Amino acid sequence: MKIAIDNIEYLSKLQNNKDDEIIFVFDKEPLEELLKIDIHCVNKDKIIAVDINLTNYYIPCVKKCTIDDDLTLPPSKDYKYAIIVPNCNNDHGDIDGKTFFSKCIESILNQSYQNFELIIVDDMSTDSSVKTVQSYMKKKEYAKKIHLIQNTRKRFNGGTRNIGIDYALNNIDFDYFAFLDSDDWWTTEKTLEIINKYLNGHEMALIGMQLVDQNGVFMTKTHIIDCYEDFFLSDNKVWCTAWARIIRKDKIVYFPEDTLMEDRTWSYEQADNVDYNHVVNIKEILYTWNRTNVSNSVSLVRGKNWEASAWKHIGQQLMLLTRLKHNEMRPILEKRIQECINKVNHRIYQQY
Repeated sequence: MKIAIDNIEYLSKLQNNKDDEIIFVFDKEPLEELLKIDIHCVNKDKIIAVDINLTNYYIPCVKKCTIDDDLTLPPSKDYKYAIIVPNCNNDHGDIDGKTFFSKCIESILNQSYQNFELIIVDDMSTDSSVKTVQSYMKKKEYAKKIHLIQNTRKRFNGGTRNIGIDYALNNIDFDYFAFLDSDDWWTTEKTLEIINKYLNGHEMALIGMQLVDQNGVFMTKTHIIDCYEDFFLSDNKVWCTAWARIIRKDKIVYFPEDTLMEDRTWSYEQADNVDYNHVVNIKEILYTWNRTNVSNSVSLVRGKNWEASAWKHIGQQLMLLTRLKHNEMRPILEKRIQECINKVNHRIYQQY
């Protein structure tokens, strides 16, 4: 068994058991002190996940316990995933000889871990998107994995994802939701395999990402969570996107609709709806965020819909205040609302 500790005082209590592999998680301890303990040491910022955390010091782990607790790990499981992809007119571009949309679809279908069903919800596309999905559905190996839903009125990303959520809950037997934007893709064929390895029944997992533009990868990033406030606010340390989260189906919350700014308030409410101690931070680069799509990216294109969405975003935050479960976040959210109002009044239309 691998046991991770972050307090040197516990070392003597554990080293007698030769069957255990002990890892010391360090933060600011000096090198001389680490060399004295003569065991495997790892910086807390480099951890993807560990099996056991024996103190109250928070790091992502499968199970928390004290020295006297049962150290048996929860069993791993081959979870099933409902993967939702909202799409509107992204069947263009060229990534490895494929359109953005095809690259997205194939990054899912070609996963080494195949226990999933893919739900593509098309939001009134006028390009070849629907025909592209249908072409994949005609292939024998994919026919039972792909579900295509075509909106009959414009729903934008939030409403389109909600259509997919409802469809999954009513038609598929599964354990977790995953999301991709239709112009992005999973970075590796092992993305879902890695996610499944670390879930262990957690209510949510966070995954790392890379950003690409015409010149290639220009940023890689994983989440850094030092406290619940970091997790709740979804700012620079933790970002607000749906695709960064794998969510147990009983913990999902619906997205705001009829807006271009659906992610931020949703991320607040989604954080409010899970147990912070049951969120695992997978510090691996598993998602590619596409910045080569400059013509159809909601986060890059501004207009009148964006201004309307900014005001709606403020209203959604005010409504969330009335049902917030983590009351300690109330002054934090109130401050954020005022910041948003100030930005909109000065015509600063950005994602916030």
